[in-house]
Amino acid sequence: MGKKSTKKWTPYEDKWGNQVIRVGFPRKTCQQCSSRSMCTRSDSAPRRLTLRPKKEHELLQSLRIQQSTDSWKEIYDTRAGVEGTISQGVRAFGLRKARYTSLAKVHLQHVITAAAINVVRMVNCLQGVPHAKTRTSRFAALAIT
Repeated sequence: MGKKSTKKWTPYEDKWGNQVIRVGFPRKTCQQCSSRSMCTRSDSAPRRLTLRPKKEHELLQSLRIQQSTDSWKEIYDTRAGVEGTISQGVRAFGLRKARYTSLAKVHLQHVITAAAINVVRMVNCLQGVPHAKTRTSRFAALAIT
């Protein structure tokens, strides 16, 4: 659609410490492109891509394919349950905020919080309250439509 020439390819380290390649397009060429709105949301800055090295990209793609299998999803369900419990503890029970200073009292607070989570879940189960739906990200919602 637009121009395919790039200004520079620069090795770079992202904020997680991964080696990536940053590709920059010339500002003037990018601003004159008729397909600009499909490439970038910026009004003035040129398009910039971040690419992984070939081996890492291929590994990432194979892992994404693996994550779509039923066996992987079954294994991941355990982690999802743990993450849900942590999220509930943080949101509903203030798990991140210790109300005490000594290690023994903080440990006791965590044990009591865990017991409270279990009681709330048991009551919800007995009353037939369904689990909350998992949030669908905006990107995932686009794939559905």
